[in-house]
Amino acid sequence: MSRMVDPERLKNMYVKTDTLSTRKGLHDKYSVNKYGFGNWIFDQYAFTENMNVLELGCGTASIWSNRDKWLPNNLKIILSDFSPLMVKKAKDLLQDNSLFSFQEINIQEIPYDDNSFDVVIANHMLYHVPDKNKALLEVKRVLKKGGSFYTSTVGEISLKELNDIYLKLDEKASFSYTKNISFTLENGSDLLNQYFGNVEKRLYIDSLEVTNIDDLIEYIKSYNEIPESVNDELYCLVNDGFVNGVFKIQKEQGLFICTA
Repeated sequence: MSRMVDPERLKNMYVKTDTLSTRKGLHDKYSVNKYGFGNWIFDQYAFTENMNVLELGCGTASIWSNRDKWLPNNLKIILSDFSPLMVKKAKDLLQDNSLFSFQEINIQEIPYDDNSFDVVIANHMLYHVPDKNKALLEVKRVLKKGGSFYTSTVGEISLKELNDIYLKLDEKASFSYTKNISFTLENGSDLLNQYFGNVEKRLYIDSLEVTNIDDLIEYIKSYNEIPESVNDELYCLVNDGFVNGVFKIQKEQGLFICTA
C-alpha cells in the first residue's frame, strides 16, 4: 500500500489542516543539530540590494521571522503557496513587515512575466508537484539571467527508522515512504541540470533524538492515514524503538543552488 502523496492527501495536509507546524515542531524540539535547518537555509541565500524574490511553497513562512537586520535594503519578497491556509498563516506572521507581499500561486502556473525575479525559492515542495518539468520551466522563465533558484529536499535514508515501522503495518494503513518521493538529494541534480547552467548541492548534517513517544506518534499521524484499529500496534512498534528513553532517527537534508 505504499504510495506517494496524492492530491487529496496533500489537500488534507496543507489546505484543510496545518500538519506542517506539527512536523516542524518535532524537528525544532528534537534535532541534534541545534543551529536549525531554517537558519542554515537562510545562511545559504545570497541576497543583495534591490532584488526581487519569489518563494513558492512558503508554508507558514517562519524562516523569515525576525530576519530584517540580515536583509539588504529595498528587497521585495513575495511569499506564496498553493494552499490558502498557508498563505494566511504567512500573512498573519509577517503582514506588518513592508518587505513582504503574499499570494496564492501554483508553481506550475506562475502568474508573472519572464525575467521578473533575481531569486526564486522552493524548499521541501518539489516532490509534491505533479508536473516537475512544467514547474521548472516556469521557474526558469520568471528567473532573470544569472539569477538563483534555491530548492531543498531530503535524501532517501531520511526517517529510515520510521519507514521500517511503516513496512510492518503496510497492509493495515497507508503510509508515505521517504524512498518513494520523486525529488531527492540523490536524483535532484540530474533533473535540475536539464534547466539550469550550474547546479550545486549542499548538505545539512543532523539527526533526531526523540524522548517523548506522544510527540512522535503525532508526527507520524501528520504524514499518514492511520485507522483507529492500528493505533495500539503502531504505539507498541514505536515504543520498541526507544532505547534508554531515546528514539534515534536518521535525517538527510540539503539544498540545491541553481544558476539561470
